[in-house]
Amino acid sequence: DSKLEPRYNGPSEDEMSREQREIRDEIVDSRPRTGLSGPFGPWIAVPSIARPAQALGQACRYGTSLSFQESELVILLTGAKFKSHTEFDIHVGEALKAGWTMEVIESIPRDDSFTLESIKTHLIPKMENERQRAITVFSTELLLNYSVSDETYEKAKTALGGSDCVLVEITSIIGYYTYVSFTLNVFRIPSK
Repeated sequence: DSKLEPRYNGPSEDEMSREQREIRDEIVDSRPRTGLSGPFGPWIAVPSIARPAQALGQACRYGTSLSFQESELVILLTGAKFKSHTEFDIHVGEALKAGWTMEVIESIPRDDSFTLESIKTHLIPKMENERQRAITVFSTELLLNYSVSDETYEKAKTALGGSDCVLVEITSIIGYYTYVSFTLNVFRIPSK
């Protein structure tokens, strides 16, 4: 939300320790297009958290077997569930680059409208294949119930090629972007 007044953007340049500058430089170097946006400013205040958070984010974003499009779907669902308008807004552009249409993106229920019923009514019909539907149902159930039923687990595992590893990846992306969403919400970081 561009209307947000940030509570805390992290330490200012003159307040930064040597270690904070190092991690800031590492983050900026690894993100030439976006730099120190999103949750990274507050995280830099604690380098022992910022460094592994940055590494986990890279692994979740670029080191899974999910396609760019599938990952962006999981990220948007997570931002929508946790009312992180900044997270959602940042990833709309990424989702469009990944091949999602605005029609699909706009059909993701947000805030208090984020229910399994609304996902099944508005989003699932727009999914192109069983794999996308399985990712959507698994992610939604996990986000709403903090776990998934045996039926959802098995259906997703089957639709995603029979590997538990893909479910680990989806769960990890949700966990990481939950942390991102909480950071953005607590410190009121705008999407710019």
